[in-house]
Amino acid sequence: MTPSQDAGLVRQEVDDTIDNPIELPQKTARQLTDALNTDVASLFVLFHQYQKHHWVAEGPQFRDIHLLLEEHYTAVQQQADAFAERIVTLGGVPVSAASAQLKRAYVKEEPEGILDLREMLSNDLQTNQQILVKLREHIKLARDLQDWGTEQLVKRHLRAQELRTQDIMHLLEHETLDEVLGVDSKRTKGSKS
Repeated sequence: MTPSQDAGLVRQEVDDTIDNPIELPQKTARQLTDALNTDVASLFVLFHQYQKHHWVAEGPQFRDIHLLLEEHYTAVQQQADAFAERIVTLGGVPVSAASAQLKRAYVKEEPEGILDLREMLSNDLQTNQQILVKLREHIKLARDLQDWGTEQLVKRHLRAQELRTQDIMHLLEHETLDEVLGVDSKRTKGSKS
């Protein structure tokens, strides 16, 4: 049986929220599952972006960047997993198909292919920053809806997201060796001379 033939057996659609075991009103749970699903979708976009950058990183800092990006994509996958499990607790269904994640994400997918390492890291920084903004909005939403469990979960992951963002920002900083070596700082920031 193909997936399209199997579609009639779906017990609960992604946008449906059923009663939950933690006794939150269904309307509240629905709002939170919608918000968390956009987080899950966006985190998986970032996961794939990190993974690609991990695979194709080159240059003198290759090993350090390669390992850091592996650490980051592993952490992002675990964060998405925690949010998806919370969606289930709320009576919802996590968005899981890659095409559905791309549609629901509030971040954009990077183009296929190998970009300049600095450009890839800049894209990682920008994507992380967009996720941070939304996580803060979702903390406020959970607080306003009096879902303390979701609020605490997102807060815990917000701090980890901030630290990963800071890691990427540090990689993009100006090299002090450039001054010693007489390298044009504009060229090191990715601009073409």
